[in-house]
Amino acid sequence: PEVPRSLPLGALAVTIYRVDFSYRTRGDTDEPPVLHGVSAHIPAGQQVAVVGETGSGKTTLGRLIARLADPTAGTVSIGGISLTRVANSDLRSRVTVVPQEPFLFEGSIAANLSFARPKLSLAELETAIDALDLRDWLDTLPEGIETEVGQRGGQLSAGERQLVALIRASLVDPAVLLLDEATSSVDALTEVRLARALEKLAKGRTTIAIAHRLSTAARADRVLVLDHGRLVEDGPHSVLVEAGGVYSRMYQSWVASTSTGGQGTLV
Repeated sequence: PEVPRSLPLGALAVTIYRVDFSYRTRGDTDEPPVLHGVSAHIPAGQQVAVVGETGSGKTTLGRLIARLADPTAGTVSIGGISLTRVANSDLRSRVTVVPQEPFLFEGSIAANLSFARPKLSLAELETAIDALDLRDWLDTLPEGIETEVGQRGGQLSAGERQLVALIRASLVDPAVLLLDEATSSVDALTEVRLARALEKLAKGRTTIAIAHRLSTAARADRVLVLDHGRLVEDGPHSVLVEAGGVYSRMYQSWVASTSTGGQGTLV
């Protein structure tokens, strides 16, 4: 058997090459493909948003980049090495996933952060919070960093659970950060805090956001637009808005929904 390879040091590029993916059923027939011939190269350090309507395949693409599944055809590579050849321990230490619903266990915020770096002191954990410019959020909590999160983080909002997960990700110090945004509504202040924290965390890292809010796409260096499993547009937000295609229509619809008081979320 082939010996697993270690990823190169430093920031890592991500390459998706002619990727197809199908969820196979138990019977002889397969489900229709979820992704068809998707190719994209994401240079090291670039911040990318992946967008699309429900069922476009954006979350599936995120799963493949994290190697939570393998493509039916084609390859996903990180640092020039196919994920099927990367040592699993190396992948988990260099690629960090912040899922829609991060796992928090019952206990304090500090205990949940210590899961990433058990030997850090409370002061060092608070330094990590300050580094992501989240002191104003911490100061609103009844017990600060010792605030209990409840079972599965139930005493925090969906957005606050993602804040804890971003702080935890910063402690791991990954080369590639994959964020699948929470689909449940996030209040305006928490969204500002999430954006601020992500901006700090993304510096020097390859960052891929499966974006359910187009405000995230607008801030990215580049937007990948999926439609029915195909990559149909790829470029900066401003260029795609002017192009009048799929992304432009999505963006105009999002602007209209937010101006009438909606959350503008693409589930």
